[in-house]
Amino acid sequence: MMKHKFTKYLGRVTENLELGFEEKWIYVHYTKGSVEKTACLLKNEGKSEKEYLEGFFKENNVSEEMIKEVRRFFEKGKNKNDEHWNEFTNFLMKTLSLNMVFGITIALCVFGGYKLGSFLDGRFGKDPIFTLIGTFLGIGLGGITVYSMVQKYFKTPLQQGKQEEQNSAKKAAVDTSKYPIIEVSIEEVRKAVREFSDNLPKGVYRTILVNDDNSIDFTQLAHLLGGIPSKNFYMSKETYDLFEEHEKDIPVEMDMVQKAVDSYVKEQKKYPMLQFDPLHKVNYYQLQQEKYLKFEPKTQFYITDLDGLITHIKPEKKSSSLN
Repeated sequence: MMKHKFTKYLGRVTENLELGFEEKWIYVHYTKGSVEKTACLLKNEGKSEKEYLEGFFKENNVSEEMIKEVRRFFEKGKNKNDEHWNEFTNFLMKTLSLNMVFGITIALCVFGGYKLGSFLDGRFGKDPIFTLIGTFLGIGLGGITVYSMVQKYFKTPLQQGKQEEQNSAKKAAVDTSKYPIIEVSIEEVRKAVREFSDNLPKGVYRTILVNDDNSIDFTQLAHLLGGIPSKNFYMSKETYDLFEEHEKDIPVEMDMVQKAVDSYVKEQKKYPMLQFDPLHKVNYYQLQQEKYLKFEPKTQFYITDLDGLITHIKPEKKSSSLN
């Protein structure tokens, strides 16, 4: 069975989809936060594999981001063996080529140092002092040169992620004078943010849109919105919730409380709320007593069913599933 895995990050909730294809079956394993679904779809109606999956997606409320990713997968074709082989071949050729370059570089440096040392020994009659010094200097110079080349061509995943994030930010930055000042709704901003995040490289997150004061950097969204909004919008770096100007204090407090809740749950193995509270309000007293919060926020937050994510929206009714 050929298996293919897809992952999407919806705020702090991770959505995973694993597909396995056989002649008569499609194996599906889907998780979203605490939700987990497994299914075996029988291919007995003459439909395409994509059409069989559409029904599963609809029944299980799979996110639009994940559905788009799977559709792109089918458009490109399921069989990635040739692509993987080409990637491996390119990597192998690159490695072999660079090894040859490294070897030649070191050899030239050593040879150059040796010849320079021999010349100086012949001129000043210090044989073999300058020859030895030149040879060791050539080895050192070759090593430094190879090291700099390795740093350039073989970066760690963390270095690559940082570089991609910087490149994405530079690429997205635009000359704001080319765009008009426009009026936009929070829904239009939310749509632009989602579209922007869909096109980010792996390992780069939409938080690159957020300034230090939690306002959104619209120079990176101007090409999607068709202009620069006339007013500021704000985003939580922890939950990705969006806010308008009159709510700009909420994302700052939300990030602080979300981090405190996460730390509390990690160490205490329970949620910071009263046991029989139907609304699941975040209990600030508990967080302050355990030193997770230094002061009580002005905004009341509530714990949702999505892996402990908090929200500022008061729920109408809560179950007791988190107790």
